[in-house]
Amino acid sequence: MHCLLLGGGGAVGVALLYLLQRLGWSASVADPKKPRHEAEHAELFRRTVQDWEVRSFSLDNLDARLRAGKFDLVLDLAPTVDKFKSVSLCDEHGVPLVNSTMVDCWADIHIAAFNFICKRPPVSRCPHIVAAGMNPGAVNAMAEEVITRFEQPDAICFWEYDDTLPCDGVLHGPVTTWSEGESADELTEDWTFEVLEEGSLVLHEDALSWAPERFQNCGAPMEKLGIPPETEPFLIGHEECVYLGWRHDTAVKFVYAFHAENMQHIRRAGYGWKPELLLQQPGRPLVGRDIVGVSCRYDEDHSWEGRYCTLANSPAIPCDTNATCMLVASGIVASAMLLAEGKLPAGVHLTHELPGWMAAFRTLVEVHDV
Repeated sequence: MHCLLLGGGGAVGVALLYLLQRLGWSASVADPKKPRHEAEHAELFRRTVQDWEVRSFSLDNLDARLRAGKFDLVLDLAPTVDKFKSVSLCDEHGVPLVNSTMVDCWADIHIAAFNFICKRPPVSRCPHIVAAGMNPGAVNAMAEEVITRFEQPDAICFWEYDDTLPCDGVLHGPVTTWSEGESADELTEDWTFEVLEEGSLVLHEDALSWAPERFQNCGAPMEKLGIPPETEPFLIGHEECVYLGWRHDTAVKFVYAFHAENMQHIRRAGYGWKPELLLQQPGRPLVGRDIVGVSCRYDEDHSWEGRYCTLANSPAIPCDTNATCMLVASGIVASAMLLAEGKLPAGVHLTHELPGWMAAFRTLVEVHDV
């Protein structure tokens, strides 16, 4: 399989390229930046990366590249590419597309997600899988697996705990594991929200100013996972809440916490800050892990049922990425693997609508029961 990868120079892109290498696939990459430690990736570039255009792609660039060469898949990680139009464009060329989100960098998350639910991109030639990273992609599929086994829940809570630190454990300010700009914006600039029921959500001005949540109220197995009981996660407005709230007419929210010291730095920094992006470096592996899960609440018997994934920042993770981004890339590659089987009908699919998606994902990431 030969893929066109938009946005391959970031931490998710690097992780994705290593997963493609594991599959024996190849990629042409478009990104204005390359990995910082390019020399460390010599074998990757020799075996997997066929060529690299050092520039951002617009829809016109994408159209021209698809006219000029043959690709089996387009993998879109570029925040500036219109998520709606790019799907239709790839379909016109007869090339399936996978992306990690249906929200581009200009959109409000809740509006973009509702717009997608109300009207999906018009396609007729190919199957496409969208919003297919870790969250929304994998967590939605995990939630659907739980709901299929049990029944419609009274509430759904997506939760994440990321205690990643530099190799020496020293923090000088806020840090993140996925995007300097976007991770700060989702806490301090973007609307935060929770879904109350189908088609209804409550907006709060931003996550930083809203009341802290409690993992104890979200069905996360804190003692089992060693999550400190005093941890107070942020309420974050996420795509998956809209998709599952609409699908199952139930309350949904996403809560997100970091290492206690990082949480202190974030709250003290207030507004207008930019975090340090923590990535693996030669001889300086990160410590800590990222845990991402979903729990479904059943009021009749006062129980929670759920699934979660946990990945440690071990030396096995390549330079210029981290555990968080490996999980996101795994969702993308699981979708690509499912498309490569050639059995999906034409259409624009979400992960939780595809019965075979979790089987593909489990070949890449271990999934645990709550």
